[in-house]
Amino acid sequence: MLAVSYNVILLIGAAILAILSGFTGLSLTSGLSRLPAAKRKPAIVKAATVLGGGVWSTHFVAMLALQLPVELFYDPVYTLASALVAILMTGIALLILHFGSRTRAQIALAGVIMGLGVVAMHYVGMYGMRGCVPVFQASGYVLSTLLSVAICIGAMQLAYRKRSVRGLVLGGVVYGLAILVMHFTAMSRTIFMPLDALEPTVRMVPNDILALMVIFAAFLICGAFLLTTVTLREPQIATAAEIAPPEPEAAALLRPMPERLPYEQDGKTFFAPVEDVVVIQAEGHYSRLHRVSGPAFCPLAIARLSEDFGEGPFLRTHRSYLVNLSYVQGFERRKDQGVCLFDPELGIEPVPVSRANIVATKRALGL
Repeated sequence: MLAVSYNVILLIGAAILAILSGFTGLSLTSGLSRLPAAKRKPAIVKAATVLGGGVWSTHFVAMLALQLPVELFYDPVYTLASALVAILMTGIALLILHFGSRTRAQIALAGVIMGLGVVAMHYVGMYGMRGCVPVFQASGYVLSTLLSVAICIGAMQLAYRKRSVRGLVLGGVVYGLAILVMHFTAMSRTIFMPLDALEPTVRMVPNDILALMVIFAAFLICGAFLLTTVTLREPQIATAAEIAPPEPEAAALLRPMPERLPYEQDGKTFFAPVEDVVVIQAEGHYSRLHRVSGPAFCPLAIARLSEDFGEGPFLRTHRSYLVNLSYVQGFERRKDQGVCLFDPELGIEPVPVSRANIVATKRALGL
């Protein structure tokens, strides 16, 4: 059995890369369900490539950190296949999440598939290892799979239960941890045996070439991370049209989308974060907010709120209702109308979808 040690610097790099790729890939899924199917599919491919490529890159950075008293090589077929397996299984999970109703069971199923993709990538990559013989313990297969699946389910719940920047950050971090926990759990139950004779290495990938491949992949992931972060935090830059007094019809278009909604309680005005609001219901010239934390009275009319959220997370399903699409877990067709369904734990009644809005609602939900 060969003695094993690790390069701590590269281990830290693997951890950072796992978290960056998780956050970046999940951030690329933001707003996908509101896109037409033709645009949604290429966007899913991009997100799956970043997430699956992040698993592959993290694995091989960690393998570069592995120090053995022999020279290591990697079979190019297994190395390429390991990346494709991770991307394919991640893509399947994202298709489940962004086509059809996003229920708790579907989120869990997507987490299972993603977790299995991490495991499959690891072991396919390990089977391509040359220069020594990795021997895998049965407990490593079982324990690493269970941990990977469980943590990935948690990551998907965080990222998809509430579609907010906070949820994406937490989901990305937990997804990165799933990659790391799976990898090192499996490696702790793997021993490396010396070869009796040298294998031919003409068609193998040596460590220095692998390092270049990983550096290139890491560069792309970090670049995508920077672009995604800038997009999520993009400031409102004043233009000449904004400096000049706008026309009355354009005033609504130039009004920034609110991040909080006012509500009144005990004669005082408070503000609720938009992500806390599930449904906005018209109530005369005012509105009622159905929030995760409970109902509240809003002094603004639903027509004004509908204008403010013209490009936001809310959709006008009925003349009296605006629905936060992030919370919709199901849709039921009732003759020429329909209803949007929510998690029963929220205690919010189904919201009607009028005949005039049913096509736009189904499109926004990916139906």
